[in-house]
Amino acid sequence: MMPSSPRVAPCPGRVRHPCAVVGIIVGVGLAGVAIGWLLIANRDASFDRYAVNRNLAAAGLMALWMLVPVFAFLRRPPRIFLSGLIAWTILTAAYSVISARFTDLDSRLGVFHLFVMGALAYALAAVFIWILHILLMTRHQPLVAARRR
Repeated sequence: MMPSSPRVAPCPGRVRHPCAVVGIIVGVGLAGVAIGWLLIANRDASFDRYAVNRNLAAAGLMALWMLVPVFAFLRRPPRIFLSGLIAWTILTAAYSVISARFTDLDSRLGVFHLFVMGALAYALAAVFIWILHILLMTRHQPLVAARRR
């Protein structure tokens, strides 16, 4: 009989849940795009000619980052919402720190309003995917006629 290998205990500081991992990665990406967008818009005057293009590019990058949890958990709508909520919480925390430095930023969009807007977007995405799954499942299920007694 071969000796069994000792069971290695998981590292306590390591995040293992897929929702948390995707949420943290997306949140850091969203915060990075938002901070870069704000710094380029306010610090570099040479990009003022391209303000519309700069804003469209930054909004497109934000939209792509926001879609990562949707495509990562396409078959599990609750995970879309949970990972999106984690990501949006990180973005909201970064926005809160940034709005302390840029005082007019908070008058444009408050921290709470930003959080609710993102949470609602991920909730709507999760509900839409859930309804789509229900419709696709009922399409593949045969209809059974109920008999009257």
